[in-house]
Amino acid sequence: MKLLLDFGNTRLKYAVYEGHTKINAGIIADLTVESIRQIPYFAQVESIHLSTVIDIPSPLSKLFSAKLVPNQLVIPGKDYDVSSLGEDRILLALGAGPSHLTICLGTCITYNLTDESHAFVGGAISPGIGMRGKAMHEQTAKLPHLIPQMNYPHFGDNTASNLLAGVMAGVEFEIKGFVEEAQKRIPNLQIVLTGGDAQYFEHLYPVDPDLVWKGMLI
Repeated sequence: MKLLLDFGNTRLKYAVYEGHTKINAGIIADLTVESIRQIPYFAQVESIHLSTVIDIPSPLSKLFSAKLVPNQLVIPGKDYDVSSLGEDRILLALGAGPSHLTICLGTCITYNLTDESHAFVGGAISPGIGMRGKAMHEQTAKLPHLIPQMNYPHFGDNTASNLLAGVMAGVEFEIKGFVEEAQKRIPNLQIVLTGGDAQYFEHLYPVDPDLVWKGMLI
């Protein structure tokens, strides 16, 4: 039994796999030994796989040490310095496979492009939905806090809906722009969305919430 951990800037996610079958998944409350031990099946876990963009407290490092499997993430780069690529983005690219544009909508939005040989071709990073809304609210005197919605306008008819259009439709148009550019470069390109905010754009392209886990299990 394997415990897979994905620690991002906003969410601390886990999944428990038996072989290649997911038997449990969820969100961890915080980075404490107590929260980790409360993960279902933790006592039966034989190995731990970790992807993190944040620092791990010393007590957790000690808890993980005996079962932690070192990441040996390798993806070739095509005119790209893959040594600068975060392990979370490598896992997404590995999980998606060749000829994919993987778009992860989290705290930031990352675009990860692989070619037919499964080499990493290029990508981009932009502010996520929450970051865009927070910036407009906190850096102006009167603009309200944005609440993301599944149904959003492309053009608003009042201040609140203008903000919604600017953020939500703005992300939609950004995604479509990157897809159009990627399709010029990679034949038979497939698009997949993942990340905590992917649900808002599932009407555009397929969503796979398990891409990071798939990358870990390769």
